[in-house]
Amino acid sequence: MGDGLDLLKRGPNYVIHLNMVRICVCLPLLIILIVLFNIFHFPPSFQLKRLYIPALDKSLNTSTNATITFHFSLRNSEQYSNIYYDPIKVTFYENPNHNHSIANFTIPEFYQTSSSEVDYSGTVNATGLDLEAAKREIAADGFKIFHVGLKTSLRYDLYGFWKTGRSGYRSGVDVKIGDTGAANSAQEISIWARVTLVGLVIMFLSTDIFHVNYGLIQI
Repeated sequence: MGDGLDLLKRGPNYVIHLNMVRICVCLPLLIILIVLFNIFHFPPSFQLKRLYIPALDKSLNTSTNATITFHFSLRNSEQYSNIYYDPIKVTFYENPNHNHSIANFTIPEFYQTSSSEVDYSGTVNATGLDLEAAKREIAADGFKIFHVGLKTSLRYDLYGFWKTGRSGYRSGVDVKIGDTGAANSAQEISIWARVTLVGLVIMFLSTDIFHVNYGLIQI
């Protein structure tokens, strides 16, 4: 009651001035929060759970089944942000240098809610794989390294209220396949922490930010 009387005694100009001060303090903070939300996000986590090439399984005695069976997941670890994915291009390479693709397919665009995980599994034809050369490499070294890569762009939103611009996203794993034709353990090594500093620099130079999360699955 006393505070209200004091404000009245000081006049309407003082009240207007006080409200302007409050706006000048709160507005920059709001702008900063909006900018931070538009820029800083954890990228989705890509995990390859299974990769199997029957033609490289010596127990099957077959060399004609040039297919790849896969199972992987994408996890959105953001607690309050949902993700809009553009179509995701999934590519399988026969070496870690990514210079020879042997199969690919595209996942249609979709929407992923916060703190959720989506799984994809299936089989693709590995028409570009030289099976005999792969078998010789496995016989000589005990394994052959393949690579599975994802590439897309995505947007984040907060409870459907605020939606960011698109940012690029790439992720992938190198996979050691032995004479069972399968990678049977999943020990991912993320290098996200190593590229964060570089990402912060790129963030202010480009509107197309690539989040990178590579790993290694060993047999």
